Amino acid sequence: MADGIIIGVQHLAINVTDIAAARQFYGDILGLTELPRPSAVAEQFRSIWYLLGNAELHVVENPEFTPLKSPLGPHFAVACDDFSAACQRISALTDAIVFGPARAVDGIERMVVRDPTGNVIEIIDLPLHNG
Repeated sequence: MADGIIIGVQHLAINVTDIAAARQFYGDILGLTELPRPSAVAEQFRSIWYLLGNAELHVVENPEFTPLKSPLGPHFAVACDDFSAACQRISALTDAIVFGPARAVDGIERMVVRDPTGNVIEIIDLPLHNG
């Protein structure tokens, strides 16, 4: 392997307009585990950090943020250990589903949801790449 090559995602950050609504969506509905933030970060702006597989999702409050109106982008996709169970749980907890759960034109099962700000999250029935 060459020196200096990018090996993966450490974290991704998104903006939300209401941190309390985001905590309910990402923590309670999607079931992500909240991570502690360094106090120096916590003192500078309102955010919540979540464990997202082997990476992190940083949800940052920005009351002025307006997401793009595009139906599917920008977005991020997540894998789960039991796609059917995850879709059933999410469907029971929110009506923010944009698509699915269903097999899309590419033959892959997915569900697409929007958080309370309008950010798009794709729950996909594909395994994570290993290495």
